Amino acid sequence: VSTVVPPQHGPFIVSLVSFIICGLLGNPSTLADFMDVPAMKFCVSLVSITRWSVQMSFVIANNYLEPEPVEFRDKARLDLYKQVYMKEAMTEGQDIGSSCIALLGMGLALRFFSYLGLRFMNRSKQV
Repeated sequence: VSTVVPPQHGPFIVSLVSFIICGLLGNPSTLADFMDVPAMKFCVSLVSITRWSVQMSFVIANNYLEPEPVEFRDKARLDLYKQVYMKEAMTEGQDIGSSCIALLGMGLALRFFSYLGLRFMNRSKQV
């Protein structure tokens, strides 16, 4: 990021983008709304790492731990999470492998674009 914007603004921009991409787009209450619209589902699936990582973690934890909440509030929260994360995993045949592939692809893309930024931006300042 510091290759594209002034270096003193880099940490602020990264924290802001991380908050939006990870915090807002990966929140189960908002993710359910995004997943109902095909265009939004594509965008969220393309940029949000929490869309994939939290779904993968939740499916694994739910399958192995088989939680049985006691309080009504906890039951409602678990039902919401199941509605959001398990629906995608079951109806579209997504398993842990597809989440891993998506996360790996995002990591490789970020590294590739970082390399391009380092290689071609501010060439006059490179040593």
